[in-house]
Amino acid sequence: MNVGVDIGGSHTAVGVVDDNGNILEQFEKDYTQKEKENLMPVVENYITEVVNNLKKIYKIDHLGIAVPGTISDGIVLKSVNLGICNYDILKILQSTTGLTVSVRNDAKCAAIAEYKYGRNDYKDKFLFLTLGTGIGGAFIYNGKLLSGTNYDGYEFGHMVLKPGGIKCNCGKSGCFEKYGSILCFKQKCIKKLGLSYEISGPDLRNAISKNMKYIQDIIDVYLKDLALGISNLINIFEPDNIIIGGGFARYDYLFLEPLKKELLNSGLLFNNRKDLKIDIASLGNEAGIIGATIS
Repeated sequence: MNVGVDIGGSHTAVGVVDDNGNILEQFEKDYTQKEKENLMPVVENYITEVVNNLKKIYKIDHLGIAVPGTISDGIVLKSVNLGICNYDILKILQSTTGLTVSVRNDAKCAAIAEYKYGRNDYKDKFLFLTLGTGIGGAFIYNGKLLSGTNYDGYEFGHMVLKPGGIKCNCGKSGCFEKYGSILCFKQKCIKKLGLSYEISGPDLRNAISKNMKYIQDIIDVYLKDLALGISNLINIFEPDNIIIGGGFARYDYLFLEPLKKELLNSGLLFNNRKDLKIDIASLGNEAGIIGATIS
């Protein structure tokens, strides 16, 4: 039995995963605004507590960690949305849990899980995007996860969409994730509706549903920015499928079909298409947990 952990910018999820990719138990912690000021000790303590409790129930063989950012030999070289660099999370969690630990980029974990355990109608050439606190990605080609030699790459969220635009955590301005992440959309809605930034996901979606006319301008702008960023990726990779995971999956009812129409009808695509296959990750927001356990 393995434990998979998906560390995000807004919450951490821990799951017990069997050899067939099924999550037997899952636990989640949402961060408070105060906890985000010094996040990693909070995350490490939570993971350690949950994992050590699970060890009393299951025979755990391995702990897999999915983390946003650039990873090398278990060290998080850079994760701008967690605010860390050169962070040896592997060594820390091996010490606190007593387990063998592996660490991999979260979007790559999710893509691997989708390919191995997701819907069986995916083709062997698909683009995977995670839209959450930031934007991550991966590309599966002929059944293999493509990556760079020195770094994994596919930092789709940090391609510049609008030069001189909003300052990004990475230090550049106008990055895709400052316009296309689901966090970006949620924050604009919270501000316009006068809500607390501590509001739960279900309560926020309920507030959005009740105030659609009032926030329609936010929805329209978000869709156009999201389509612009994704169209650039389609023009580069020409994928058979586009799979979207992360927190965006909980807003698919609002965006998925309009996004598809915007991409097909806006003139953004270099090669015209009659149709475009875009799906929400079949494993939902749990893909990162499952993928973290795949060696």
